[in-house]
Amino acid sequence: MKAPNNAMLLAMLELQDSMNQKIDPDWLSKRHAYLRAVLVEATEALEHYGWKWWKKQSPDMPQLRIELIDIWHFVLSEYLLRADGNHAAAAQAIAADWTSGDAVTFDGTHYDLTRLDMRQQLELLSALSAVRRLCMPLVVELFAAVELTAEALCREYVSKNVLNHFRQDRGYKTGEYKKHWDGAEDNVHMAAMLDSMSTTGEGLPDALYRALAARYDELQAAGKLT
Repeated sequence: MKAPNNAMLLAMLELQDSMNQKIDPDWLSKRHAYLRAVLVEATEALEHYGWKWWKKQSPDMPQLRIELIDIWHFVLSEYLLRADGNHAAAAQAIAADWTSGDAVTFDGTHYDLTRLDMRQQLELLSALSAVRRLCMPLVVELFAAVELTAEALCREYVSKNVLNHFRQDRGYKTGEYKKHWDGAEDNVHMAAMLDSMSTTGEGLPDALYRALAARYDELQAAGKLT
């Protein structure tokens, strides 16, 4: 998978920095455990892929894409931390790491990332994140597994970042925000809105935010938020 270009990376890093500051203005100095968040999201993604051998399960690829976009938020945050908030340095590090190899050694075992199935890749991502190791090529393999191109990654990241801003504006941190809309998570509604939109580029964030607000207010009035 081709890496996002420098302009894409800088745009995403700027949005991530803005989101982190909205949650905690001192996020850089507090150095939150973003790779712990990657660990948790990777296990959630494993649930959507399916790992139980005692029952029939089929991978939910749209939901897996959503989980991987969530992981990307925390990966961007970790790169920003390691670059002390310098967007250009973080973008350069991501670009360099993107194609830094297709193998990793962990706990004495050598893993060829291209030969692992998605279950194994998610397990390895969880394990590496638990010991605070960042493996960009593994994340790239996961993106490729759900057919995320660089352009799709940027578009879907921007849309999820908008949802995160919307959540915070509606009281996510204080517990007022309702995440389940008419029986489905807000992620699902957001993905459907994104698919139906022809707006691209700079106009996308504002258009999507307005659509989320209208849908949320409509369902709130109808008592369909939980």
